[in-house]
Amino acid sequence: MGRGLSRRSGGVSAELQIRRGGIADIEQLEPLWEAMWSHHATLPQMPEMRDVGASWQMRAEQYREWLGEDGNALLLAERNGEPVGYTVVSIGGAAPSWGGLGEKTAEIESLSVLERERGSGVGAELTRAAIDFARDGGAGSILVAAAHSNEGALGFYRREGFEDFYVLLSRPIDEGG
Repeated sequence: MGRGLSRRSGGVSAELQIRRGGIADIEQLEPLWEAMWSHHATLPQMPEMRDVGASWQMRAEQYREWLGEDGNALLLAERNGEPVGYTVVSIGGAAPSWGGLGEKTAEIESLSVLERERGSGVGAELTRAAIDFARDGGAGSILVAAAHSNEGALGFYRREGFEDFYVLLSRPIDEGG
């Protein structure tokens, strides 16, 4: 993977490295998950959120399952050996209805960057690394979902070349109807 991006901070160059992670790296992701959770908690027009600790435990278990399977990757962004961002990418089969997406599709399952690193290019480097992983895995396209009110994420992904494709709707199920 070995992608690198240099950034000067206070006259000192701090190079960003993107590396492939594994199951052993999952516990390092908790502060990054919390950064994403904290941002999501500020979004308007969204359902109530789970407790951050409970949500992390659920997601960490998903990551363990995903990373135990072929076709999935954890890509870690590190600056001076410290994780500052990550993405988890999965590659799956073709979408039955949408042949133009390719015989395999990839999905960015999560992408998080520490708040202090946002706007520094970390997210863009992680996205490029995810695209490289998807291409190397034979995917014809890469998908990502974002909350409808997360204007920052939507704008970021559009700047990275993603286009609106599919809308996922939700509805609570009441006991009475």
